[in-house]
Amino acid sequence: MRYLPFLLLLTLLSACSIPLKSDLPLEQTYRLAPLVATASQRLAANLYVSKVTVSPALDSDRIVLIKPPLQQDFIAHSRWPDDLSSYLHAVMVDGLARSGSFQSVSEQMLGKEGNYKLLLRVASFQAEYPKDGKSNAAVDIVMESSLVRVRDQHLLGQHRYAVRKEDIPISTSKLVEALNQALGEVIAALLMDLQRDL
Repeated sequence: MRYLPFLLLLTLLSACSIPLKSDLPLEQTYRLAPLVATASQRLAANLYVSKVTVSPALDSDRIVLIKPPLQQDFIAHSRWPDDLSSYLHAVMVDGLARSGSFQSVSEQMLGKEGNYKLLLRVASFQAEYPKDGKSNAAVDIVMESSLVRVRDQHLLGQHRYAVRKEDIPISTSKLVEALNQALGEVIAALLMDLQRDL
């Protein structure tokens, strides 16, 4: 009888050491790695990419899904590595640097001579569910850019990019792949405009 409390304690401790298993699906983190063509010539310009401005409704680490008629939701158990504004900033800096189009691409202002500031604003960056719920989905990116010469704060150019991909199978990996392709097209168009503006 005097061993009963000891046995109960051992039973409780062994029960606590059994790992609990959840039936919930695991969170999946998705990453963007848009293809960027290498430039044939490098401009003698240092490009400072300011923090990307993202519509407040989109600025979280959740992947936005628009459902008909105009309901905003998120793709379940799917995330970006960071809030969209921070994550897109890192992706854009990396993509522009990989292009080899500039003497340098930086997240910080380096000085005034030969330096340019790129301002980016994202109005759309989402997947869109089909209206009938049966056909394939779409993705939509809308981004605006402004290029400013640091020396005198002169605006050199403003551009708007809108890329839409349709007929995408309803699968998170396929939708992220389509967003990745669309972002690659935006970066390609942006690079062409930056080379013309500089």
